[in-house]
Amino acid sequence: MSNTFNPEMLQLARQFRGFSQSALSKSMSITQGYLSKIENGLMEPAEEMVEAFCKCLSFPREYFFNQDRVYGLPVSVHAYRKKATVPQKTLDAIQAEMNLRIMHYRKLLKSVDLAKDYELPYLDIDQYNGDADEIAFLVRRSWMIPDGPIKNLADFVERAGVLIFVCDFPAGKIDGVTLAIRGMPPCIFLSKNQSADRMRFSLAHELGHLVMHRQPSPTMEDEANKFAAALLMPEKDIFYQLKNISIQSLAALKPVWKVSMGALLYRAGTIGAITKSQSDYMWRQIGSLGYRMREPAELDFPHEKAHLTSEILELHMEDLGYSLEDLMSILGLAPEDFGNLYNFKQKPRLSIVK
Repeated sequence: MSNTFNPEMLQLARQFRGFSQSALSKSMSITQGYLSKIENGLMEPAEEMVEAFCKCLSFPREYFFNQDRVYGLPVSVHAYRKKATVPQKTLDAIQAEMNLRIMHYRKLLKSVDLAKDYELPYLDIDQYNGDADEIAFLVRRSWMIPDGPIKNLADFVERAGVLIFVCDFPAGKIDGVTLAIRGMPPCIFLSKNQSADRMRFSLAHELGHLVMHRQPSPTMEDEANKFAAALLMPEKDIFYQLKNISIQSLAALKPVWKVSMGALLYRAGTIGAITKSQSDYMWRQIGSLGYRMREPAELDFPHEKAHLTSEILELHMEDLGYSLEDLMSILGLAPEDFGNLYNFKQKPRLSIVK
């Protein structure tokens, strides 16, 4: 561990706890100017101030001396923000959680050799004349995905070496974030506060960014949506199932294809399975039934489970002999944060009573 205090870790911890500079300085009875100078690296905090940060922010001392790099949010998130009201405080919290998880798994992966069943292809959208459907078809073929609905998309994505993190992002704000950085497998961060069909579409959307985009563009979000729709609902497989659709047939198809009724209806229109007048009529029906806000609960299906990140933790504890205390020490986490971030609950220990 370095002996140098890292001001970026302080800012990250503050954002993770949901504090503004003003709020944290008031909580600690220090001036905001003093806190700002520490965060900007202009002042080195005294030992008693470091201990105060530890107590107030509930991070162990070694965390603040971590020298890992901190990453900003990708362009796709900022593009989304232009279309929706996402407070800066929410973006700060998402960025903090994303960075903490990256730092944790950079350490954990030093002891793990990830085996991949598939390669993650890079198919530049510009080289395919913007045809996201064609790229989705090529991904399905390269991963040998059978025709028809994909039973478990998360499994295919993880078998291509992608880490999937399910995070506690604020509901309805940001559904997913993708980050590909040197020295780490590609990472997809998904909000757990979304329905199973929306999370599955979000995963396909973020996969589209990994496959198609290396440079940002004004059309990248629409391209990722088209890729997701084509990956989950290939035209040649679903076209005739979407002919002359009704509310009843949409409801019947939802658990089969594991996408929302709205996604099925939108796909029907984009591939020409229904006319515009049919599409408009169906959207009015869905709106009148309130299905734009909430589709029938009886059609809900379970969320897909991502297993790779949990398996890496289990490998350390079961095969490499790490204790829970060892893991929390190397990751710089308090017990409550370890449980919340990684859904980990320590098994109760039995003791002999004499």
